[in-house]
Amino acid sequence: MKNFRAYIRENAGWLAVILFVALVTTATMLLNGIPAHEIGYGMLLCAFAAVAAVCIGYARHCESFRQLDELRKNITVVQNVMKAPEYMYETYYQDCIHALVREKDRMQNALISRQQDMAAYYSMWVHQIKTPIAALKMLIDEELNTYLAAGDMESSTTENDNYVTNCRQKQNELFRIEQYADMALQYIRLEAETNDFVFENVMLDEVIKPSIHKYARQFIHKQLRLTYTPQDIMAVTDKKWLGFVIDQLLSNAVKYTRQGGVTICVCRTGQPGSHENTGDGEITAGGVRIVIEDTGIGIRAEDLPRVCEKGYTGYNGHADKYSTGIGLYLCKAILDKLGHSFSITSEQGKGTKVEIVATER
Repeated sequence: MKNFRAYIRENAGWLAVILFVALVTTATMLLNGIPAHEIGYGMLLCAFAAVAAVCIGYARHCESFRQLDELRKNITVVQNVMKAPEYMYETYYQDCIHALVREKDRMQNALISRQQDMAAYYSMWVHQIKTPIAALKMLIDEELNTYLAAGDMESSTTENDNYVTNCRQKQNELFRIEQYADMALQYIRLEAETNDFVFENVMLDEVIKPSIHKYARQFIHKQLRLTYTPQDIMAVTDKKWLGFVIDQLLSNAVKYTRQGGVTICVCRTGQPGSHENTGDGEITAGGVRIVIEDTGIGIRAEDLPRVCEKGYTGYNGHADKYSTGIGLYLCKAILDKLGHSFSITSEQGKGTKVEIVATER
């Protein structure tokens, strides 16, 4: 009924003209003495023809509207399936639409090309920057080891202590630079239309231990305890991408933990210690649960729902001027593409618990 009213409004001008002509014709025939019943018979035939024309026109209107509605739902192929124009103004409209589609395709292709060039450039830059980072690490390690081997540390002096402290600080800052470079590279790869995910049966211990070894110096520097019991448990995942996620989670745990330590637990769902009470209360059958829990400063309740948003730093991020708000966003995005569930529970001042559930082999 709504479409019919719209159709009548669109053709109200023509209907008014037809009605006016009918009235003028009727009045003229009456003035010329033509019997009223003959005029009525003629008007009835005209009315029947008018109603038929309205019905046929409305049917064509509904068909055109249906086709346009389908085109709107599949707008990407609009240029190839538009119906043949019936009127001259439709031809002009379709020409305008085709021109807009071509311009849109041109702009989209140019944007994709620029994005690909930028991604290629930053990927090359990250790979190149790793060379001087590795060289600096070797130089600092060699300098510190040479200094310690020289025996100058037998007599502890303020100068010796400051020198060693500065070297350790250089190592930590260089480690952070390398970490940010890796994060930038993974961000570029994740945002690309294609990625290099390779799913296979992975021993989780082979993913977690390299991350622990990578952050061992950070744990020692902050005097934090690390608790992890290796388990012979396998899961279907991508070893490299899951390793990056574990790196990011350990980085956050170390960054925001001042005392106490970090506990890593790997177990099958349903086993004791598997921490079944997740945020949504769901249990994944046949899954493997990776839990990373710290005794750090925790996350405020109002920040918890948004910590995985891109660029969101929250209260802790404002306190830490180096926070980027990208780490947890990358973790959530990667785990979504891997098909793993991800949940975070935290209490401010008591610590944070992060849980990953993957499919068991």
